[in-house]
Amino acid sequence: MTELGRALPETLVELMSWRQRTTPDATYFSVFGNDISYGQFWRSSLGYAGGLARAGVGQGDKVCLVFPTCAEFFYTFFGILHLGAVPVPIYPTLGIDAMANTFRNCDARTVVCFDWFRESVEASRAGAANVKSLLLASDLEGGDAPPALPTARPEDVAFIQYTSGSTSHPRGVVLSHGNVLATMGFMAEAAGITARDTVVSWLPLYHDMGLIGCAFTPPLVGARLILLPPDLRNPREWLETLTRERATFTVSPDFGYRNCVRNVKDASGLDLSTLKMALSGAEPVRPSTIRAFEEKFGLKNILAPCYGLAEATLAVAIWPRGEPIRLDPSGHYLSVGRPCTGVAVTIREDDADLPAGREGEILVKSPGLMQGYYNSPDLTREVLTPDGWLRTGDLGFLDAQGYLYITGRIKDVIIVGGENIGPADVEELVDEVAGVRYSAAVGIDSERLGTQRLYVVAEVRDADADHERFSHLARDIVQRVRLGRGHRPARVLLVKPQAIPKTSSGKIQRSRLAQMIAAGEFRDQVLHATGLHRE
Repeated sequence: MTELGRALPETLVELMSWRQRTTPDATYFSVFGNDISYGQFWRSSLGYAGGLARAGVGQGDKVCLVFPTCAEFFYTFFGILHLGAVPVPIYPTLGIDAMANTFRNCDARTVVCFDWFRESVEASRAGAANVKSLLLASDLEGGDAPPALPTARPEDVAFIQYTSGSTSHPRGVVLSHGNVLATMGFMAEAAGITARDTVVSWLPLYHDMGLIGCAFTPPLVGARLILLPPDLRNPREWLETLTRERATFTVSPDFGYRNCVRNVKDASGLDLSTLKMALSGAEPVRPSTIRAFEEKFGLKNILAPCYGLAEATLAVAIWPRGEPIRLDPSGHYLSVGRPCTGVAVTIREDDADLPAGREGEILVKSPGLMQGYYNSPDLTREVLTPDGWLRTGDLGFLDAQGYLYITGRIKDVIIVGGENIGPADVEELVDEVAGVRYSAAVGIDSERLGTQRLYVVAEVRDADADHERFSHLARDIVQRVRLGRGHRPARVLLVKPQAIPKTSSGKIQRSRLAQMIAAGEFRDQVLHATGLHRE
């Protein structure tokens, strides 16, 4: 039930229609200092629907959106939904070829973009003959609503969410309205979000947590929503907004909280005491980050791990609000909580379910499970089992109380001499070395040895340091990894800031990084290297 006492809406359009009828003057979201009410949002989205219809967009058409965080994104997204068409949010700074591939893969008929991105989108459109028209958001303003609109059903496709591509090329996850609304409902329940909360988000709207978790869930419960641009140059802006708005809820990948610890030198003027929960997900959640963030900003039991994936719409498990975090008996792995209401999790190896405490692949069954990958039936069959489970590709285990622990990804595991090494374990050690900005650990195959070699890639804080300082830093990294994990890296590569490839959500693209190293494509980024003479 929502705070207005009615049953859960069954579609996104129904949710927003209900909001604009019952609370038209309430603010849906604030962006760049502008408050957008539900009434204003609804009227604008209908006007955009009219503009899209005049441009030839009809029921079932795929329409790509290439936008920054702005009000026009919402007007366009729901304008598309009003027509029974299918929105496809796109990462705005994808490369030209990658964007063209996405246009082709989703059979896009139309692309709508913000003026800033017109040139790059035009270049991508040249490689996708299926795109018949390119519209600017400004082309859709001030139009009249279409005279008749279809009624969305729960089983209809709500949108196609492209995965962030942490382990492979992005795939189009097809989500129904039923998938999205069910997930929003149990996620709000698990996180304890109510009408009394103020949510602050800087996550991009083209990513599942930013879109579903932060932009669509607040209207379900009546929470207040403050949106920030995702390209925050200074994390203090995020913290200042939390302070000014007396926010109770926010969310970020682990690296966002680490950036605050490292780069916000002076915490004076910041007051995060109103925070009730700060979710951490999308990449491995580190206990050291939680401890450092809470200690620096005077918090306790506020930063909460969570786990989810686009193929499950979003959420699978969320740590309970206000509860102390839980480590496994070894003290090595952090729990992300029990599965959300209506979500089931099992751990399998060779098609057999494993008992509590045994590590294997995490499988999920949920009302949020995707309809499939768009235009990819073979890939869909690889991950959706005949008995209705989603193979996540993630490794983990359940304890005797049903708490879930994530230990890594199947494809990311580094195998050296028959022993498995978790990349995140190595990265946490390296990131603590003074002078390291960010790191990634990958396995590079050695034909001569018949196994993998452990490579550590570390972005340095000072790219202008001399050879002696780089040499000292590399030795510190080798020593830290050897003492902490018992493995000596075969090679340490010190690289320029921002060199490690990441997805749009901030996950390390380890497979891509390994490919780049093996192919010699990474040499221009390397400032200093130890170990083997050849990659």
